[in-house]
Amino acid sequence: MSNINEKKQRVSERYHEYLFIIYHFGNKVILMKQLFRYARILGLAQSYSVFYRQIKELAEAEIIRREPFTAYGKKTQLHMLTLKKFGIRFIEGKGSSQSVAAVPKSNTNERIPVSIFKNCYILNKLIPRIQQKCPNITVETVIELINKDHSNILESKNQGVVFLHNILDCSTLHPYLNSDEINYEINRLTDIKQKRLTGLVGGASPSECKDQISMSPKLTKQDSYSIDSLINAHVYIAQVKIVQNKPLITLLLFDVYNKQAIYRMTTQIACAFHMFGRYFNDFSLRVGIVGIDEVACRILESKAETVVSDFFTKEIRGSRLSRILADWRVSSIEQELIQIRFTHYDITNQYLEGTKHSNLIRK
Repeated sequence: MSNINEKKQRVSERYHEYLFIIYHFGNKVILMKQLFRYARILGLAQSYSVFYRQIKELAEAEIIRREPFTAYGKKTQLHMLTLKKFGIRFIEGKGSSQSVAAVPKSNTNERIPVSIFKNCYILNKLIPRIQQKCPNITVETVIELINKDHSNILESKNQGVVFLHNILDCSTLHPYLNSDEINYEINRLTDIKQKRLTGLVGGASPSECKDQISMSPKLTKQDSYSIDSLINAHVYIAQVKIVQNKPLITLLLFDVYNKQAIYRMTTQIACAFHMFGRYFNDFSLRVGIVGIDEVACRILESKAETVVSDFFTKEIRGSRLSRILADWRVSSIEQELIQIRFTHYDITNQYLEGTKHSNLIRK
């Protein structure tokens, strides 16, 4: 090993907790401001000046890359931290930088806003839960709670089988599961992944594509919807727990691009409901639709609660949200099993410099 790599190894070992957080909690990217919050909570740095020197050392050793955080096409005063190839190699335990892929250097990289939402959830929701029972928080205690919740908040795209294996291995959940269906789904997703590696578009064989042509787009989407589909739509399982002898599944739907597309969001909820119906014998669903700030939250809620009436008779048919669910085969009785709440993480004020960028966000 060269002297340069020896130095990088020493620095990586010294700050391995930072690298672990960036890799696992942010999918290799994180806002510097959010990492400082972790540093304070975990006792890694008691002041910003100490933290800044630590980050500077990591950057000078070319283990991380620090660059201005761009939101909606405009630079902010904040900085993003991105793991460089040596940092990724260190966490993955790979022997050379050639064996790992670099994180794209792009301001439109969607993992950046996704990282912000995920870490808002961990910092604002999970860590306070841990602090109620244990004042000395570590990275391990955070991971332990995520695993206990059966959450897939740390999984990236096309890693849905991790969650399926997780619930299958849980003795508490086992009586409520359709194990045959879950095993079938694990094999299906594994097969799709293998087909992608061999170059088949979308992981489907030509015969499968022909079979789907005769089905309606809604039925095709519902029947093929999977945990991978959920993650790819930025919808994450926050928790699965037993309440009154029945599984309660909590989902977080992140509006990472502030599109406020209530139709698309509701179709994801409907497809997720049908999907969990295959995995669980009985369950109820709680969904948190997370906007970028309070204004976005109110807009989303208003769109969802807009009353829909028949074009000809003017008869009230219910809220827009309930009608979309019904159109996607979620009956009125089934809708009683779904609780939907609109919330936000105040991202505009916390990370987008407040009113300076609010007009850009509203466009």
